[in-house]
Amino acid sequence: MTQFILKYRFLFFLIIMGGNIQAQDWPNFNKYQNQNAILAQPTAGQKRIVFMGDSITEFWSIINPDYFSGKPYINRGISGQTTPQMLLRFRADVIALHPSAVVILAGINDIAGNTGPSTIEMIRDNILSMIELAKANHIKVIICSVLPAYDFPWKPNQEPIEKIKALNEILLITLMGMTSCISIITRLWLMKEKD
Repeated sequence: MTQFILKYRFLFFLIIMGGNIQAQDWPNFNKYQNQNAILAQPTAGQKRIVFMGDSITEFWSIINPDYFSGKPYINRGISGQTTPQMLLRFRADVIALHPSAVVILAGINDIAGNTGPSTIEMIRDNILSMIELAKANHIKVIICSVLPAYDFPWKPNQEPIEKIKALNEILLITLMGMTSCISIITRLWLMKEKD
């Protein structure tokens, strides 16, 4: 009898809650869905470049719109995003736009733990997966280093300096063996921290 009651309570709970459950767009596919749909194919010889990243990338075209205006540059940054979210939307927001190159600036929000704990290796692997997807689609890749941060205002006391240095170091070491990947690393900052 007790099992019978538990089964019906569970069924009742599912029926009641079923109407309240809403699908989540964790990678935020909807952010650029309409813009992607109306974007024309690149013209012959056009060197389209997609900028994939987080808030630094997203707000670049807002703070300095002249940089993107009249150029074949497409900004696909989303504030707060982590590398697993970017990896999920890489097809829709990069590959499907047929760029000749992609600029990837990612990792700081992973270090902050925006979508849960991430190791340096997990972050590196997500970035490497984006590189592999780009290369498989004949897209040149430019990887930016993670910019220095003393702390995160939205998640204080994380002490990210050592993690940022470690991620930049592991990216530099990994990318040195990839001749088709252009790497922009803030080596000056890394060298300064070693002194």
